[in-house]
Amino acid sequence: MGKLLVNIDFDGVLIPNHFELMLFERVTRIKLTGLSSASDSIIEWYIKVVNTFPFAPLNVKLLKFFERNMDKYTLRLWTNRNLDLREKTLQNLDVFKSIFDSFQFYGGKKKKSRVEGIVIDNNPDYLKCGEFGGIIYPWKGGK
Repeated sequence: MGKLLVNIDFDGVLIPNHFELMLFERVTRIKLTGLSSASDSIIEWYIKVVNTFPFAPLNVKLLKFFERNMDKYTLRLWTNRNLDLREKTLQNLDVFKSIFDSFQFYGGKKKKSRVEGIVIDNNPDYLKCGEFGGIIYPWKGGK
């Protein structure tokens, strides 16, 4: 039997969901104030915020589980982040980036994706994207 392909979300699973929450808050504020803002400027703001902050704490417990079981799983980082954040994201993963076989950056369009295997995400809306569904796994701390 082959390895199970696991698509793992980044924000909210491997790191705390702080960046996405800041993005959602900003979009909501723009909508509430009635200001029109191009989505490009929101994305540029988000990329700048993520690149400005220091690295987020990693979910070391989950990453070490997969590291110990690399013979059973093929791992894909499966994130809604923009491709412009690839370098920062991989730097944040540090030594754990080596346990991933591939990296997919969807730039806000992950909900429309369909992927082989299962997904691990903190948002139940994304579970239907996996061929075999998925697992809700919200950030639980890094140790």
